[in-house]
Amino acid sequence: NAKGYAWTPGIYSDEQVAGWKKVTDAVHAKGGIIFAQLWHVGRVTHPDNINGEQPISSSAIKAEGVKVFVDNGTDEPGFVDTAMPREMTQDDIDLVIKQFHQAAKNALLAGFDGIELHAANGYLVNQFIDSESNNRTDMYGGSLENRLRFLDEVVATLCDAIGSDRVGVRLAPLTTLNGTVDANPEETYVAAAKVLNKHGIAYLHIAEADWDDAPLMPVAFKQALREAFTGTLIYAGKYNVEKALLALDSGLADMVAFGRPYVSN
Repeated sequence: NAKGYAWTPGIYSDEQVAGWKKVTDAVHAKGGIIFAQLWHVGRVTHPDNINGEQPISSSAIKAEGVKVFVDNGTDEPGFVDTAMPREMTQDDIDLVIKQFHQAAKNALLAGFDGIELHAANGYLVNQFIDSESNNRTDMYGGSLENRLRFLDEVVATLCDAIGSDRVGVRLAPLTTLNGTVDANPEETYVAAAKVLNKHGIAYLHIAEADWDDAPLMPVAFKQALREAFTGTLIYAGKYNVEKALLALDSGLADMVAFGRPYVSN
């Protein structure tokens, strides 16, 4: 039930692990390093993509105006509105944490050098973090500490599964993708960076909002993240060489990621 879109790959079956091994072997043959990005979409899906089940989320709040790609085997494949999710029970939360644990182990079996937890873009972990997508009243909702608990527990199990030096995390503080919005993103995500710092993970990957009229991430925000997280900080989002060099020279970033040139074709 982690799948949001038809035809996206997984890493939960033996066949998938064997398939990924072909990819990682090819990358390693060229001297490359490759991490698997693990994600659970939560409410950003439709029953057609998850064997007819109802999507799960931090809360029973629909991702309004969001569409996902489905292929139900009968109708022509295409985009449909997301479905209303149900609020996850404690059993659901425990199960998903175990699934992340196994997925990380599977990634290493498949030859990946590590994993990146996708805790951004409005997907499940993000649905717990952001204030406007989480209206829970238990220990996973309400206070900022509670909203960060699921992130904390997922990262803990990933580090336990494969070692913290093989775990990265992606956050997107100012993006509002898939309907997740936080009332105070700087406070929330600096606190999230502090949570991640205590786990000693390999890196924190910050995705900056990068659409045409996107809000710029203030330098003070980046400085606060730099102080909160002592490991490797990676930034991504509409960077060119000049902007990337400025980010590195300022000390706010240790690395800069370029994605669009590689996935545009």
